[in-house]
Amino acid sequence: MKPRKQAVPRRLRRVLVATDFSEASTHAVGRAGHLPLADGAKVLVTHVLPSRMPAEVGSRALQATARELERVAERLRNMLRAEGSSATVDTHIARGKPVEAILRRARAFGAELIVLGRHGDKPLRNMFLGSTAENVIRGGDLPVLIANRRAPGPYLRPVVAVDADETSKRAASFVPTLMTPGSELTLVHAYDVPLEYAVFPGLTAKEYKHYRQTFKATAERKLKALQRELDAVDIPYHLVMESGGSRSIVLEFVDDQGADLLALGTRARSGVAFALLGSVATDLIREAKCDVLVVREAEPHE
Repeated sequence: MKPRKQAVPRRLRRVLVATDFSEASTHAVGRAGHLPLADGAKVLVTHVLPSRMPAEVGSRALQATARELERVAERLRNMLRAEGSSATVDTHIARGKPVEAILRRARAFGAELIVLGRHGDKPLRNMFLGSTAENVIRGGDLPVLIANRRAPGPYLRPVVAVDADETSKRAASFVPTLMTPGSELTLVHAYDVPLEYAVFPGLTAKEYKHYRQTFKATAERKLKALQRELDAVDIPYHLVMESGGSRSIVLEFVDDQGADLLALGTRARSGVAFALLGSVATDLIREAKCDVLVVREAEPHE
């Protein structure tokens, strides 16, 4: 593959960070502190309180929340200053159901990205459905970044799981906004070799190699449009293609390469029924050890 020149990516100007003051939310705040934001960017740290509380309790809760939220914001300001960022950090206390309140505030704020923490130490195989993160993805139309662990620094090894689909283009095009100079974007595509083990016993080694190569070539042709679009906007990348199941290929690659971010694309209004990998994408979100970025497909009117 020919060398690709390093482009200067667009930088985010408005980011919303949702916190419930848990350890998982601490990871989200820490990740926001390492994002390469635009000059003069605005970050809004939001916490949601129930809409109905007894007056006396509600007043105390509001005051305590405001103090804690300001401490979180000040920590984030210090992190951004240490990174040389000129971004400003404000706070907002919302009322209502967490998912609805987060999405409502994100839209009003003009957020380009929502950053959330993932709760629980185990993969979210049982608890993910119905979680705040999943429902924000399902109910909104903004990119959502799920911080799975403490952020030691900027993203250096981001991976995008891709298919020949518009959602893959959007995900691959968005990830560079989170990358710093010198980091490399890797696209991973898993392709299928039908009946591979059924036909293998009846083929010579040469025939078997040709059989596999035929399906790889087909997959390569389908990805040409995605590659042309990335080339057109000078996004540097490296493409990896492996035969096998999407879930295992992507998760193994992410683990083997020590990836710090896995990005996926989703269809509009399809929740976690992802266009890219179908139901496999839910497993990727649940089981990936690194941070996960979910980017929505454009609405028809966009």
